Amino acid sequence: SLLQEKMNKLVSLVKLSTKVGLSGFAVYTTYDLGIWGNCKQGEQVFHKLQTTQLKDVLPEEIGSQLPEMAVPEEVTNTVAALGNVKKNIWSYYNSGVRGACGGLASLPETVSEWGEEAVKMVRESVK
Repeated sequence: SLLQEKMNKLVSLVKLSTKVGLSGFAVYTTYDLGIWGNCKQGEQVFHKLQTTQLKDVLPEEIGSQLPEMAVPEEVTNTVAALGNVKKNIWSYYNSGVRGACGGLASLPETVSEWGEEAVKMVRESVK
């Protein structure tokens, strides 16, 4: 019926609006926290989130009912490993540049090899 069609359209519009609104809120909140900033801002946000408890953010009547939660150990270990990467960044950068230049230098040979393989495969499939 016509009424049901309009209700379906309205429901889908409300769903879409909710998704867009929540996505926008998530992006705005993370930007406001500084997650999308530079490395220093990201590190500050990490330490802030590491020390902040959910009970500090929520009202006391809700926070008292929540279990204790902490930042997972994997995240803490990853941040520590990134500190080591920061110290050796130039060696990693140089390795990346050497690899990219080597790949570009061998590109003609690689493309011709792939072309030969493609021709062989086509010939075999035609037989």
